[in-house]
Amino acid sequence: MHTKKLPSGKLRYTLTNDYLFHIVFQRNTKILRGLLCSLLNLSDDEIVDIYLENPIDPGEKVDDKTVILDLLITLNNNRKINIEMQLLNRNDWPERSLIYLCRSFNNLTAGQDYIDVMPTIHIGILDFTLFPEYPEFYARYAMKNIKNDNIYSDKLLLNVLDLNQTHLATEEDIQSGLAYWARLFKTETWEDLQMLASEYRDFEDIPDTMQKALEDKKIRLQCEARERYERDRTSLYNCGKRDGISEGIDIGKSEGANIERNEGIKKLLFILQKAGISQEFAKEQLIEQYKLPEAVADEKLDLYWK
Repeated sequence: MHTKKLPSGKLRYTLTNDYLFHIVFQRNTKILRGLLCSLLNLSDDEIVDIYLENPIDPGEKVDDKTVILDLLITLNNNRKINIEMQLLNRNDWPERSLIYLCRSFNNLTAGQDYIDVMPTIHIGILDFTLFPEYPEFYARYAMKNIKNDNIYSDKLLLNVLDLNQTHLATEEDIQSGLAYWARLFKTETWEDLQMLASEYRDFEDIPDTMQKALEDKKIRLQCEARERYERDRTSLYNCGKRDGISEGIDIGKSEGANIERNEGIKKLLFILQKAGISQEFAKEQLIEQYKLPEAVADEKLDLYWK
């Protein structure tokens, strides 16, 4: 329960912030237990042990290359669960989720038989509709025969929770609590957060856990950094569609003369700057897209970032 008076008004960061999402569920196993029960439609007594494989140090600086903000969980020592929060539709979710799923499915240790591989489920919590022509609140995907629907294996599963399709929640989704979780993730005020905590038992620790986390300046700074990163990614994506970022990347990656490569890099940096992308993020793109050493990326920014 709440240990002291909570703030009021708009939440500075919601649980769709992937850093705060990770910290809250890492810090309170009871909350994580409730989420798993709803996502997997389990009763509380069916969960014996939860092991979070990738805890982060609160306030630790993160980036997509060094720290994974998904929740990577071993459940009851016999099942692997990946839970990922994703806000921006980059049109690659099916491929991305399959790669993450397969990485976790490769969980045998030396000497184990193939039959001993742990079942693995990747669960995406998305703030966009994956397949607009087939909207669904909570979708479950499995490998099966396309002619007769015979399941090939139930050890490799993909689930998708669409935060924008709560009106399509089934009776099972409501009874399992998933509809409440979707409301929680989208909640934007302390008052609504407290109201949900009073309505749904699994949420009673959430306001207090979030408040304690956000009182830590290091955690707030990383939440802010993640929001800035997502804004930059969104701007990059939208600007790329409008202004042809891919053209600049292709030119910059070419094997031709250095002058052609530099023109591509110059064009890309011009587009990124016009889109309001931060210099820090632009540097990351130079290193990632062109495999430039950090010192060379700094030189290019000095030359072309006005």
